[in-house]
Amino acid sequence: MTTWFAGPSVAEERAEAMRKLVPSQPETGWRHYGLLLRVVFTVLAIIAVAAAFGFFAILQLPKGLLTAALAIGASEWLIRQHRFFRTGVESALWLCGTFAFLFGLPSQGKVEALLAFAAVTALSGRRMRNAFFGVFAAILVVAYVAAKWEHTPIFAMSVAALLAISSAFALRRVWQRPSTERLFAGLALAMPVAGYLATVLMRVFRTYVMDIQVAAILGITAAILLATGILWRDRVLLIAATLSIACAAIEMRDLFAYPAEGKLIGAGIAVIAIAVTLERALRKKTRGFVVTVVATNPYDEAMQIGGILTVAPHGSAPADHAHTGPELADSASPTDKSFGGAGAGGGY
Repeated sequence: MTTWFAGPSVAEERAEAMRKLVPSQPETGWRHYGLLLRVVFTVLAIIAVAAAFGFFAILQLPKGLLTAALAIGASEWLIRQHRFFRTGVESALWLCGTFAFLFGLPSQGKVEALLAFAAVTALSGRRMRNAFFGVFAAILVVAYVAAKWEHTPIFAMSVAALLAISSAFALRRVWQRPSTERLFAGLALAMPVAGYLATVLMRVFRTYVMDIQVAAILGITAAILLATGILWRDRVLLIAATLSIACAAIEMRDLFAYPAEGKLIGAGIAVIAIAVTLERALRKKTRGFVVTVVATNPYDEAMQIGGILTVAPHGSAPADHAHTGPELADSASPTDKSFGGAGAGGGY
């Protein structure tokens, strides 16, 4: 069945995710590359689209529209004819094509242009099932809020916190596509940091003053993420909570005007206290978060050896191999086996 936007089905996407865990699983037919190759091909695709954009500009042709048509058309051709997906080429062509279209439009330098770039980035992410594009679109939205209300950092931080918390609750649902789950996980991880960095950039060009409201929003976000992470046993939410706590601590650093040595000593004591508390609280637990190593079955090794013996060939003697070493028959030759090493005689 041919769809308007070709791509892996839900079953094929889940099969590819399973194949990463179990390489012996059959391939789906879609071409995938590793992270390094995807980065290389993305850079090459960006260079190609930029060259096409400049070429059409020199010819005084509608550079944005032609570049977008060429890049998106090439991406769709690779997807449909050669089954490219998650190779870095087709996704970069799609995103750069939409960006080229926007760059070709008349610009008035308004901050609302960030929303246009966020929209085309989200569109590209939806088409390519690319979680990074979706997170980048959300970051552009936070940047727009920060630029629009540049004197009120709490707005940008609030939008980022709401996106992170909403993504945390969205992870509670079991999504059919792994790419959708990666999107919400990326939003939960990136939004607290992106929101805090936006507030920092808003204050960097003027007298930097600690903002208690920003720290409070980060603290509330961290508490919600930590509670949901513990309740739902989600490591992504625990990491996101840790990042939020770190950002809040950085924002409130002026409240702790102590020498660097004192801060390091205090941090070390706090880490040791947390580790001891967790070890005592989780001792002998066998469900949820555990710290006790599960005892191994004493028959595990025997079962492994039995499996090896089962698949090993039986009923055949070892093959005879021709002797290719020196002749060791009794003789007076230097290879006489009655002599030892380093000139020692065999009679001793």
